[in-house]
Amino acid sequence: MIRFESLSEDLLTALGESGWSPQRKVDITQWVKPLEGEGYRIHPLAEEVLGTLGGLSIAPINESGPNFTNGDPLTFDPLAAGAGQRGMAIEVESVLGGSYFPIGEWLSYSSVFVEAGGRVVATGMGWIWELGPTFEEALALAVCADRPLVCLHSDPGLDPWPRADS
Repeated sequence: MIRFESLSEDLLTALGESGWSPQRKVDITQWVKPLEGEGYRIHPLAEEVLGTLGGLSIAPINESGPNFTNGDPLTFDPLAAGAGQRGMAIEVESVLGGSYFPIGEWLSYSSVFVEAGGRVVATGMGWIWELGPTFEEALALAVCADRPLVCLHSDPGLDPWPRADS
């Protein structure tokens, strides 16, 4: 269950400005059926995230993260993140373990996936980044850039980005 009450006032304001409210409910069938046809399996947390935030785009509050530029919104569009990208999700699952479902896009159109246990990652261009061990922490990083972005994995021949010492 998403704990919206644990979010900062700034983050709640950004969510509200994007069109979110505590009562917001969205029919997720439009996204789930095509993605399940590609082999994804939705889980309760992904259902809740999309049912509450699906279709919204949250602009960053802070564009200067500790080790990255946060110039792109977090957009809750699971088709943009996952359609035709099942291979990327399988790679994430093989590297990190777990069951991941696409929920949207973030930096440089990276695909954002949520794991059934709560972990959120972004992946693209050969990297996998940790957004947070919980959805709430991931949302804070993507919108507030309140801590360093951590590279969990990079493809062979590709240096991790951002570097741990940057």
